[in-house]
Amino acid sequence: MHVLSTGCPEIDRMLLFRDWLRANTGDRNLYARTKRDLAQRTWTYMRHYADAQSEVIVGILKRAGQGTRAHHEN
Repeated sequence: MHVLSTGCPEIDRMLLFRDWLRANTGDRNLYARTKRDLAQRTWTYMRHYADAQSEVIVGILKRAGQGTRAHHEN
């Protein structure tokens, strides 16, 4: 869950990501596998968990048409 201010540019990126996963079975399965694998690990800090999934998320966003914009986790 993410809470963002109205008009935050991150909203568009998150909606793009959501819509892409809804339409793309391969990336949806990749994201689900990644989340499951990472959830089984012990994390001292949630930031490390977020960082560990960044590469997969950036790749998905690139395929969704986001370009080269870097992933930023809230």
